[in-house]
Amino acid sequence: MNSRPWPLEDADYDVVVVGGGMAGAGVARDLALRGVSVALVEKADFASATTSQSSKLIHGGLRYLELLDFGLVRESLRERETLRRLAPHLVRPLPFLVPIYRKSSRSLVKVRIGLKLYDWLTPGRNRER
Repeated sequence: MNSRPWPLEDADYDVVVVGGGMAGAGVARDLALRGVSVALVEKADFASATTSQSSKLIHGGLRYLELLDFGLVRESLRERETLRRLAPHLVRPLPFLVPIYRKSSRSLVKVRIGLKLYDWLTPGRNRER
């Protein structure tokens, strides 16, 4: 990929993707793999803005469970699974801990119920624990 300034008027493109972060680069890549002529434009360096500040984690929407937004949880889980399938060399499970504090609104019972529900919503269910 050429990251130097390139005059867009010198060529024809099927699609111009504006924004060279994770989402824009992913869309541009997907389109290019499908044979679409793509120009990816970014006002600064590629992946230098929001993407550079990212945690690099692809979560499955666990935090949306607290908001009872089950549709968004399912969508996040499906997208995470798609990324795992398409890029297994880049996406892998990462164990994590959920701290439970004595005076927190998140009781151990609520967290356990939430995680069971989360597992139930997961396509193909969670394989690793």
